Amino acid sequence: MKNNTVNPHQDDIAWQAALKTGKEQMGNLEVNLRFLEETDCFKADHRTLEVGCGIGTVVHWLSQKGVKAFGGDISETAIEYGRQKYPGLPLEVESAEKLNRKDSEFDAVLSFDVMEHLHHIDKHLQEVGRVLKPNGFYLFQTPNKYSNALFETVRSRSLQWKRYHPSLHTPRQLKKRLLKHSFTVRFVKMNPVTPFFLKKLQRVPLLAALVKRIPFQRLPLCLQTNLYVIARKQMDLKHP
Repeated sequence: MKNNTVNPHQDDIAWQAALKTGKEQMGNLEVNLRFLEETDCFKADHRTLEVGCGIGTVVHWLSQKGVKAFGGDISETAIEYGRQKYPGLPLEVESAEKLNRKDSEFDAVLSFDVMEHLHHIDKHLQEVGRVLKPNGFYLFQTPNKYSNALFETVRSRSLQWKRYHPSLHTPRQLKKRLLKHSFTVRFVKMNPVTPFFLKKLQRVPLLAALVKRIPFQRLPLCLQTNLYVIARKQMDLKHP
């Protein structure tokens, strides 16, 4: 029987390999932080949870700004490393599909490069909705299925990406799924070109040269490399 959950053992192996080479970030941290700054959804007393926080760099960044930030990740390796790097930072081992948090505990939930790895997206969104306060925000990023499926196929010359990105969404699919879970949806176009992004394209040098010239924020959603989303939990009728 196929195991349709994220494998924490595989995640630990990935983090162990990355940290051994000095790599502390799995995603485009520079753009992710820029996105959070542009959303302006945080107040100093807000309680915020990052799902899939890795070693906790974003959680630390928010804490430095006075936000009451917490982090969770399925990888024990990443969490242990983060606790040592950022002493006292509230980081916990937990699954994105089963959050160890109270109902209506947070003003905002974040995730970056998480949703595409999950097999149970609806369960994840139910959990996010459960821990958010009415009118709370779910701010996240996930690769665009249109561009990512093509890029990963070219890069690996195979369809093996389907194993590690089983839940890619097009903009339309993502909006439909979020609306089903009672979230309003707003997409934010971000320019992804950073040294981290260009390094990912080093196997396709012509593409790397091309993307430097692309005005990403003028392109339609279907041509974005990543989907950055501000989803807001609609007001619960029980909480007017």
